[in-house]
Amino acid sequence: MCLEVVTEDLYDTLGVSRSSSSQEIKKAYKTLAKEWHPDKSKDPLATDKFTKINEAYETLSDPEKRSNYDKFGYTSAQEQQRPSQHTFHSFEEFFSGGFGPFGFGDRESINMEKYLTNIRHFETKLQPESNQRPCFVYGFSDFCFSCMRIESTVYKFMTELENVGLCVIAVHLRRSSGLASHLRIHNAPSILGVVSGRMTFYKQNEISFDHLKDFVRSLFPADTIIKVTDYSFENFIQGWKNNKVCAIFFSSSTEPSLRFLAPAFFYRDRISFGYVSTGAPESQNLVKRFNINKHRETLMLWNEVTESPLASLVMQQFSRSTIDEVLSTNKYLILPRLSSQAVFDELCPEEPKLKKRKLCVALITQTIAEHDIARTTFREFAQSANTQNGRVRFVYIYADVQKNFVNALTKGNHTRAAPVVEVVIIWRIDTRRLSYEFLEEGWSIDPNAVPLSRKKLEEKLTEILTGDDLLPYKTVVPDVYNEHMLSLIARIFLKLLDWYDRIFYYCIRQVSHVCCHTIQLDVLAHSEWLIVFYCSYDGMTVLTAVAAIALIGVMSYSMKKLALVEAEEIKKRKMPRKSNQTRPPSCSPDNQTIHVYELKYETFQNLVSEADTGLTITVLVDEHTKDKLLHKFAEIMQPYSRYNALTFAFLQLEYYLEWYRHLLELSMDFKVTLKSINNRNCVGTVLAINGYRKYYYIYHPKRARRWMRHEHGSAITKAVGFGDSDSSSSEDEGKSMEEKFIFEEETLAGLNIWMDRVFDGSVKKVRLNYWPEMSK
Repeated sequence: MCLEVVTEDLYDTLGVSRSSSSQEIKKAYKTLAKEWHPDKSKDPLATDKFTKINEAYETLSDPEKRSNYDKFGYTSAQEQQRPSQHTFHSFEEFFSGGFGPFGFGDRESINMEKYLTNIRHFETKLQPESNQRPCFVYGFSDFCFSCMRIESTVYKFMTELENVGLCVIAVHLRRSSGLASHLRIHNAPSILGVVSGRMTFYKQNEISFDHLKDFVRSLFPADTIIKVTDYSFENFIQGWKNNKVCAIFFSSSTEPSLRFLAPAFFYRDRISFGYVSTGAPESQNLVKRFNINKHRETLMLWNEVTESPLASLVMQQFSRSTIDEVLSTNKYLILPRLSSQAVFDELCPEEPKLKKRKLCVALITQTIAEHDIARTTFREFAQSANTQNGRVRFVYIYADVQKNFVNALTKGNHTRAAPVVEVVIIWRIDTRRLSYEFLEEGWSIDPNAVPLSRKKLEEKLTEILTGDDLLPYKTVVPDVYNEHMLSLIARIFLKLLDWYDRIFYYCIRQVSHVCCHTIQLDVLAHSEWLIVFYCSYDGMTVLTAVAAIALIGVMSYSMKKLALVEAEEIKKRKMPRKSNQTRPPSCSPDNQTIHVYELKYETFQNLVSEADTGLTITVLVDEHTKDKLLHKFAEIMQPYSRYNALTFAFLQLEYYLEWYRHLLELSMDFKVTLKSINNRNCVGTVLAINGYRKYYYIYHPKRARRWMRHEHGSAITKAVGFGDSDSSSSEDEGKSMEEKFIFEEETLAGLNIWMDRVFDGSVKKVRLNYWPEMSK
């Protein structure tokens, strides 16, 4: 690799003075970076200029690097490239406290104290964070000549790891005996790595920079960064289908460096990483295709739009902060999936203030190919939608994976079936509580109907964002299930593997002089594994392990039995229902006569509470209008009587007005109490009841709609024509009792159009938690 000599003054590069503050330097950097970014500037020297600006800012933004630059006139990158000058040590230096000539290093420059930690900090913070930041652990003690010999190399290596963003820990075996015991460090020096809570020990006899790098590299899973070639590139960038952005590092090295592995491991739940060696013959087409500079490092990212990169960055050498800035800004797809609580927290942040609220618009789909078209069209809408300064984020959910979360929104009811899927608009008030509303029309799977779905969603979002109205529903949601979490079997396997590693390392290697120095070799030969296990763990640890395994076995057996019992119970409950509660026929066998049943206490179970899936179309009548309305109702329903999933019924309000009042109050979550209902304005109302799935549609007669228009929908009770205020209308004075009632021609006008809207899904569902019981 060619080394560039920096001849320009870094302060001149950023256009600031040597006395400038950190804020002034940062401001100047942002201004120049925007001006000279290769994607925005057409100047042929833009890339070189942009690189120099970044290198200048990287040095001057760090107080220590800036101090070194001011004193010695070179950057930290140049300092690393300068040849070592510790080839000769004077007589005084030999006796100054170091062991320079023998490779022990200059101990005065080594400060292991800054890497020391305690067991509480390790268990509560560092070990859990090892899922994202692997830890390099160095164990040492006083009067350890082996430690003195390697300390200089280890310290410099730890400093390098810290710069790339890895966790670095030093453990003094005497002063931190608890942490040393927890990490199973019994000898000094010891080196180990902690990744996702699992410990791996360095087993080489020789300590060198290259060996340590190979050891840390081996801590990362093999698929952290995948090698990409001309032949595998297209398959790799299609990885966005797994809900991940795709990123590729380009570099001249054969293997990816730790500077690439560390951020790749950190962002692995959000981004898939690949690596292209620009010097490899199988990668030359990619190098030419994207015009890659082989003497610099390049980072490119792709989302669902694979025709061109989402973002790209070119520098002589990336710093961890630069990589983090690019990845953190572009770590989500245009339409990401809610796959964990962490994703939900980031995409749908809490905002209790109404004026500042942010909305999460979620498409609720199933993991089936039929819903791919819905996700595709919804993604296209998300890409083109005007979201008012980022106040709206579009996501999708797998309802069959996130069952508990979706059930909290739908109150246990099934989500809408094809050809429409549900769209829910969420405002997250705090950690658990959220307010939400479903898009009444849903999102169409039919591509020809998608423009209408887009229009309705745009109108609804504009209405919510520009108004001060609250979303109508509230609920408390559970945590989003972590789809990235390993299965229970995998975690048990990794734990057993961890135990095996510890046993093998501690006893096989040290059994002769640490654990079992009192046991004769002939006994060891016959009882090797028993002694090994005894030596690695004390009695309490062994007892705990045995008890845990036994408990897992008992729980597995019990859960299996409980599942079988529950399955039998469900089967028993379903059998009588299916055989005894069959939906009555809607018409005669010749389709000439329609059957209209009376909905009352005796038929309530058969028609509503325990009816099979389907709709019970029920008209509300009273004694004065019964004959006329039922005749007109049967005439309108005749074309629909051929459907087996429909049943037709009537309900007499004189006997069951309280049940109807309870139904309406329950539909409004009891926010409104209907103290009195005018019987006359209920006549002609039609309910399409789905008793099995606990929802219904409601048809309002003309008189109720007239009242709704007159009151502008100001009160929900008035909107459907109820209340005392309309009981003595002046227009009814002087009329006979029968004349005061609305005749069937006016009352049921438009019912056939409403039925068509029920079938195409454009009528709003009214969902319930339960059906009110009918009394005799």
